[in-house]
Formats: sequence, structure tokens, C-alpha cells
Amino acid sequence: MTDDLKQIWQAEGAAETFTNPEEFMKRSTGFERTIRRRNLLEYAAGVLLLCIEVPAFLLFAAAGQALMAGAMVLMFVGTLAVMWNLHLRASTLRRRPEQDCRSHLIAQYRRQVEALRTVPLWYIGPLLPGVLGVYGTVAIKAIGVRPVGEIIENIGLPLGATLAFFGFVIWLNLRAAKALQRQAEELEAA
Repeated sequence: MTDDLKQIWQAEGAAETFTNPEEFMKRSTGFERTIRRRNLLEYAAGVLLLCIEVPAFLLFAAAGQALMAGAMVLMFVGTLAVMWNLHLRASTLRRRPEQDCRSHLIAQYRRQVEALRTVPLWYIGPLLPGVLGVYGTVAIKAIGVRPVGEIIENIGLPLGATLAFFGFVIWLNLRAAKALQRQAEELEAA
């Protein structure tokens, strides 16, 4: 038995099967920096949207355009919901002293996989009512003034482009979730 263990220990490449905890810490720290950078960009984009939505609401409300002002409120609430969800679902996990570096990194991967997989629910979903409110308001105002074909032609392309962009965002996040899932599984199997 002792000889078997000794042979295993001395086997070529045996030292490579042991991973330095510092390596896990380095990978974990790098991944966390990436998450924080991504979230900061998302928060900045959210603040920029809020800076546009609030004056737009005031402008439409002052002009007596209640439907468009309502759509701006939906956009505002949707933006706040996305920012809150980002914090709640996709922020980094806090390090726990009792958890080893490898387990922490796996948990971090798993958290981000779940966040990316559910992007249609917590990221796109809250934005959709406001976007549809804006397009719907434009369509409602045009009904009776413009021919239906012209309304569909003028609104259809930008609405289609917006929905296609949302679809692209969902696809990118699902693709990233699969890649992270693979990394988590490889790390668990190692």
C-alpha cells in the first residue's frame, strides 16, 4: 500500500495534479474584477438612461402627452429594476473565510451562470414595457392620421431592430453562460 502511494506520488506529472491555492485565488480575483467592471459599466449605462428618462418624462408631461409620459415612467421603473436586479443577481459573492479558493471560484461561476441564463427575465423583461409603451404611443397617435400601412412601415423597422437587439443580448448572455458552465464543470471535475 505504501509503495503504491509512493509510486503514485512519484509518477510523472503527479505534481501537476496539485493546484496551488494561490492560482485559484488569482483566477478568482481576476474573474471578480471582470464582474465588477461589467457591473460598473451597466450601472453607468443605467444612470445615463435615467438622466434621459427623467427630463423626457417632464417634457412630455408638461406638453400634456400623458401616454408618452407614462411610457417614460415605465422606462424609468424598468431601468431601476434592471440596476437592482444586477446588484441582487449578478454581483460578486462575498468571500467567506471558511470556504477554500476553489469552492469560492466554482460558486462564483455558478452564480454568474444563473444570472446570465435568466437575463430575459430580470434584464430584458423590465425594459420591455417601457419600450413597447413608446412604440405603442407613437402608433396610437398615428392611427387615424396616417394610413395603417405607413404606420406599420415606419414603426415596424425600428421596433424590429429593437427586439432583434434584445434577442442578440439574450443570445450573447446564454453563450457566455454556457462557457462559464463548462469552466465550472471542469473545475469541479479537476
